Amino acid sequence: MNRFSSYITLQTVRLDVSAASRKRLFEEASALFEVAYGISHSEVFDALIARERLGSTCVGAGCALPHGRLPELEEPALVFLRTAEPVSLDSPDGRGVRLFFCLLVPENDEKDYLGVLREIACLLSQKPMRQALLDAADDVAVCELLHAWEPPADLHASAEAADALSENEDVNDETPRTDD
Repeated sequence: MNRFSSYITLQTVRLDVSAASRKRLFEEASALFEVAYGISHSEVFDALIARERLGSTCVGAGCALPHGRLPELEEPALVFLRTAEPVSLDSPDGRGVRLFFCLLVPENDEKDYLGVLREIACLLSQKPMRQALLDAADDVAVCELLHAWEPPADLHASAEAADALSENEDVNDETPRTDD
């Protein structure tokens, strides 16, 4: 099982969205978050725009992972949008974007959401999966694809090892002193 499938439902998927700009796409995503999770449209929009101002969330290959933080959230919230036509954004490969996973996380979530982002980025790095999402006939097909996807067994291993090392460094941070 992947870390994001529990957030993907028929209510969190919207296909063939008409959006000619980043602003319009974020308005559509914000409306979807409001319907699916009851989160204020304007708060979602502001959070997505604030994060995007720090740098583009486009990952290339026609995909983007807009995300933001909201203090009132208790757990992550995720929506998936596929646009009818590519949206011209600041993509590293210059390609228009059609596949959008938009993620909101609690303000104080420092690690859990990184696992979700890591998995979505991995999924989007797989050309057959991107094509399947583009070709999916309806919301049900998208949900089935996303629920069936399994991350590689070692995807989180390096991040977990780094976390463990960091925790050990914190414990062993006290260097014995010698008074010579």
